[in-house]
Amino acid sequence: MDASALIPAADTIPAAPWFFRILLDATFAVHLLLMNAMLGLCMVGLVRSLKRSSPRAKALGQQAGMVPGLTALTVNIGVAPLLFVQVLYGQFLYVSNTLMAVWWFGISLVVMAAYALAYRQKYALHKGQDTGTVVWALMCLLLLAVSLAQTQNALLLVRPDLWSGYFDQPDGRLLPWGDPTLWPRWLHFVTAAAAIGGLTLAMIGHRRTKHHDPHGAHLTAEGLQWFAWATVAQFAWGVWWLMALPRPLLLAFMGGDALATGLLLAGMAGALAAVLLAFKGRLMATAAAAVATVGIMTALRGVLRQLYLQPYFDPATLPLRPEPSTVVMFLSCVALSLIVVIWAARHPMVDKKGRA
Repeated sequence: MDASALIPAADTIPAAPWFFRILLDATFAVHLLLMNAMLGLCMVGLVRSLKRSSPRAKALGQQAGMVPGLTALTVNIGVAPLLFVQVLYGQFLYVSNTLMAVWWFGISLVVMAAYALAYRQKYALHKGQDTGTVVWALMCLLLLAVSLAQTQNALLLVRPDLWSGYFDQPDGRLLPWGDPTLWPRWLHFVTAAAAIGGLTLAMIGHRRTKHHDPHGAHLTAEGLQWFAWATVAQFAWGVWWLMALPRPLLLAFMGGDALATGLLLAGMAGALAAVLLAFKGRLMATAAAAVATVGIMTALRGVLRQLYLQPYFDPATLPLRPEPSTVVMFLSCVALSLIVVIWAARHPMVDKKGRA
């Protein structure tokens, strides 16, 4: 069956495609940083809960105290890139969601379960009951399951050639298990979460050092080690992912496409710089390099999506019906929301019950 015959018609958009592409990449980069910190803190927390050291030295309470807030921010910020990807690639996203509808709807339930456990962990560790190893493990399993489902959704979106599987499995449980890029792609993102989780731990240590905590420097060093070695592992998964790509896409990243090749080289250079800075113990420089690298890799991810869909679709061909008033209203709401978020961040309410 011709895969292009299964692709629905595209809707009109109210502004130029490049405008929504910038918004998509910008908001998705923020979402990735928050999501990686959330999942990463859970994975780092699980490993560190097994160590024999004092509760204060472990700082598990502070780690657990951050996860609920990060989860809420991840979900809420994630709405923005979801909307923008619908604008640009809605005819692909809606189909991929439908093909794996059971798992797609299950994501919300699994995230809510992990969110509930995060609050349980926050208050339990504040009371000093135990290290919470079992709960850390459950949170990791739930969030890793969500990440795997999201990875498969992203693959179905760019693989219309797999959509005909619906006729053999029309029950909303279709998944692209046979895609050779699935496992390296997923492992690449999971190790990214471990890296950002380690960087977040290092930030916790830095803050403790500023408050004259004798354990602060150790936490910073430990977090930077987590970041550095997890990023090194990302290079291995990244090479596997690159080699597993269809040959035309691989050649695009090997010099066939200037933008794809340039972004790949820039991303690798940024990651290498971040690793070297982490091994030298330069926390703020490492964080800056990591944020810049995430931004580059987000743009690279968008280029990869476009290369996958090139035989079927080009966002530049989307039917355009300019609506300046709608765009102005949207940008005004974004500006107002940012003002509220910044104000709320500067005037937090102290949770005395669950303060770590």
